[in-house]
Amino acid sequence: MLTLYRTILFVHVAAGFTGLVAFWFPILSQKGGSLHVRMGKVFLYCAYVVAVTALAITSLSMASPFGTHPDARPADPAAIPAALADIRILEAFLAYLAIITFTSAYHGVRVMQTRRDPAALRTPLHTAAGALSIAAGAGVLLMGLTMDHEARIILIALSPIGFLIGWGALKYARRPKSSPMAHWYEHLGAMIGGGIAFHTAFAVFGIQRFIDYSLEGALGLVPWLLPTLIGTPAILFLQRHYRKQFGDLAAG
Repeated sequence: MLTLYRTILFVHVAAGFTGLVAFWFPILSQKGGSLHVRMGKVFLYCAYVVAVTALAITSLSMASPFGTHPDARPADPAAIPAALADIRILEAFLAYLAIITFTSAYHGVRVMQTRRDPAALRTPLHTAAGALSIAAGAGVLLMGLTMDHEARIILIALSPIGFLIGWGALKYARRPKSSPMAHWYEHLGAMIGGGIAFHTAFAVFGIQRFIDYSLEGALGLVPWLLPTLIGTPAILFLQRHYRKQFGDLAAG
């Protein structure tokens, strides 16, 4: 079990780091250029691998928490419930990130592929991804509201992302295009949304593999919330920028 877990974790981390780097090439390169398209595909495939491996990691960990996290087993049996709670919170959040990452990346690419006919987005997979993101957001919110743990603030604060991503994907597929460039604004928001999920996972789970640090108290919330606090205004700013550039500011 432990060997399988670590193998999948290695693939997950490798895909996550690759996707994290690949994300910035489409952001910084000429939009629609060959580099933008090629690296966008790399980011997309990494997002798929990250999502699948994250769900596999979560499933293995939930089935055997101390089998996959042997160092988390406390010496005092009385402390086991608290240790299990910590493991399950982290794994549940990892699964949540996997779901919203997949939905964002998949939706972001599909809106470009179906830009002439948004109704073509109404496939079972697209609908299921949007609905699952909403359900995941609701699950994380419920977990945060019902638990007595310091992580509840993080879960409650980040739960709306699942609602917004899922509802946005479903809504776009079921409304008339607001402008000829609506697909571009939607693509921009969805792909940056996927990037937020990548950066959140890296800040929470990955960066300590390179830097040994510890944040106490309110500062401990920074890695969990900073990508969202930066990425969300960036989406709004860039969408407004391109709406102005394409003459759609009033229409948006």
